[in-house]
Amino acid sequence: MPDATRSDGPTPSPRSRSRWQSAALMLLLLAGVGAVGLAVRSTLGTEEIRGEVATGTAERIAAGEAVELLPRTLEVQVGDRLEIVNHDTATHEVGPYVVAPGQTLRQTFTPAGVLEGACTLHPSGAIRIVVR
Repeated sequence: MPDATRSDGPTPSPRSRSRWQSAALMLLLLAGVGAVGLAVRSTLGTEEIRGEVATGTAERIAAGEAVELLPRTLEVQVGDRLEIVNHDTATHEVGPYVVAPGQTLRQTFTPAGVLEGACTLHPSGAIRIVVR
C-alpha cells in the first residue's frame, strides 16, 4: 500500500523560492536606498531624529519626482535633537535651517514654540516644526 502524504498544494520549487527571495531582497534594498533614512532613537526621555539625504536627491526633485524626506509637520519635544546629514551635491533647507553639501545639521530644540519655513525635502516645499 502506498504511503499517504498530506499536500496543501504544490510545493514551490527551489528555483521559484529563490526568485521570490530575490524579489523580496530587491524591494528591501530599494526601500533602503531612499533619499533619506529617517530614524528616531529615544534616550532618557529625549529623541534623536536622524536623516540622511542621499546623493542625487535634488536632481530627483528637479525632475519632478515627489520626494518626501520629512513630514510636512514635525512634532518634537523640548530637548529632542534633529540631525540631518547631507550627502547630496545641493544645499537643502529645513525650515529655518540650511544644510550645505557634505555638512551635518545638528539642532537641539529649546524652547517650546513653532518653527516654519521652506523645506526642500518635502513636496509641499514647506515644513512646520512644533516644539512642545
